[in-house]
Amino acid sequence: MAAAAVMGIGPALVLLYVAIGPYTYPQTDKAFFEDRKLFLLFAVGMVLGVILFSAYTWFPWSTIFVAAGFAIILEMVKFVILNLPRFQRRLDSVFYGTSLGIGMGATFGFGMAFYTLTVAVDPGILDYVIIAALTLQQVLLHCSTGTTIGEGVVRGYPWEFLAQAIGVNLIFQLLMLPLYSGMYPLGYITLPSALAFVAWYCWLMIRKRVPALVSQAVKQYRL
Repeated sequence: MAAAAVMGIGPALVLLYVAIGPYTYPQTDKAFFEDRKLFLLFAVGMVLGVILFSAYTWFPWSTIFVAAGFAIILEMVKFVILNLPRFQRRLDSVFYGTSLGIGMGATFGFGMAFYTLTVAVDPGILDYVIIAALTLQQVLLHCSTGTTIGEGVVRGYPWEFLAQAIGVNLIFQLLMLPLYSGMYPLGYITLPSALAFVAWYCWLMIRKRVPALVSQAVKQYRL
């Protein structure tokens, strides 16, 4: 459990700091979001991550129908929360989407690590490396898709950005099918490919699209 917590929650806290650090004190004179709401959404995400992973364990991970179904369900859960009227067309909603997603990724990743370590027989170094990759993937994936949905809510195109988030999640799930199906050595190739994909998309969101959104909002405010 301790190892699972380190692998799941540790990267989540680091990513949360990296993602939102540039938009709060001392990097800015005034934060672009409310701390109370940010950490509330993070906590909500953690609770949802536990519930959704518990449901996930009841299904075979190696089927395309489960992969597609959970890709849709995971993003719809974020969408329902972030599409509430209180978040509509507000710049801070993109940061709440990030926090919600990271919270979900933290406990979903923790659950995956704990579950895998529990069923593994005498896990070795390679097993721990694979499990660490699995948990990091979840944190990066849900951070990026939560941010995507949050951006859609800010821009006023929630359904279009929801479709994008589902597409990203579905690509990730399909890349992971060979590993979940026990197709070796193909699974050892698609695993780092999936990790690289979600890492790239997460970088795109927090380093390119969120700064562009903030810059656009600031310019409009000044006008």
